[in-house]
Amino acid sequence: MFYYEQFFRTALDGIDRSNIMPATIQMAQVILLITFLVAVYESFIRGGDVRMLGIAAVKYVGLGLVLLVYATAFRDVNGMFNTFADFIANNTASGTDVFKIWLSDLRAFFNQYGYQRFWDLVMGGLAGFLAAPFILVSYVVYPLTYAAYCFFYSFYGAVLYVVGPLVLSLLPAFGLGSIARGYVMNLMIFHFWGVIYSILGALIAAVNIGTVQQVLTTGGFLGGFIGLDEALLLGVASIFYSISLAVIPFLAARIVRGETFGTIANVVLAKVPLPRR
Repeated sequence: MFYYEQFFRTALDGIDRSNIMPATIQMAQVILLITFLVAVYESFIRGGDVRMLGIAAVKYVGLGLVLLVYATAFRDVNGMFNTFADFIANNTASGTDVFKIWLSDLRAFFNQYGYQRFWDLVMGGLAGFLAAPFILVSYVVYPLTYAAYCFFYSFYGAVLYVVGPLVLSLLPAFGLGSIARGYVMNLMIFHFWGVIYSILGALIAAVNIGTVQQVLTTGGFLGGFIGLDEALLLGVASIFYSISLAVIPFLAARIVRGETFGTIANVVLAKVPLPRR
């Protein structure tokens, strides 16, 4: 289990121990009843549209059942995506969290060699003096990015968990149903964070750059940066990993909305001039 999954489960357990969700479910049930009555009224003023009324009734009954087991249903959906992410990690990275291991290795390396290498760079002239701040920044940015990813994953999921019943209760209303559909899309985006995280970790493990020792053994990173000082090389790798973690939310949103290939096509069309008629 990845650390962000544990952090999020702890957050869900804390929310469930409070009185937030029972009150939210009760409010959602009231809103659901109101939106169903509005849907009945709309079908009536449209000449007694039986099909519209039947669709609203099915939505009302379905959402009513979902609200009764909302906490279990949300956890089951989350568990399904987490199981898929864990499956990817277990079959590609031996079940390890590459980003967590990198954080641990980076801390151990800096505690053992970092201070000495930092001063060696500072005393090595102008190039070393310019490289030293980069090392400090890269060694700080990665832990902050990793912590930010875990925090905002849990924050995003907690918001979806708490407001979910209120937003879903709007689904039977014909004018407000798009809000509920938007919530479902955001729920998918949230769960794809973990899947992309696992795929990215699998890619890093597959090319054998998932640990500090592997990077130092190769003497470079992604086929480049050959000959750099070890501390500087690890700083470069940490910056790459920080950027990778930071773009996961944006990549998940584009994948769910189907914008990934459209964006690539727009870039290609912008680079290739169209023939004039």
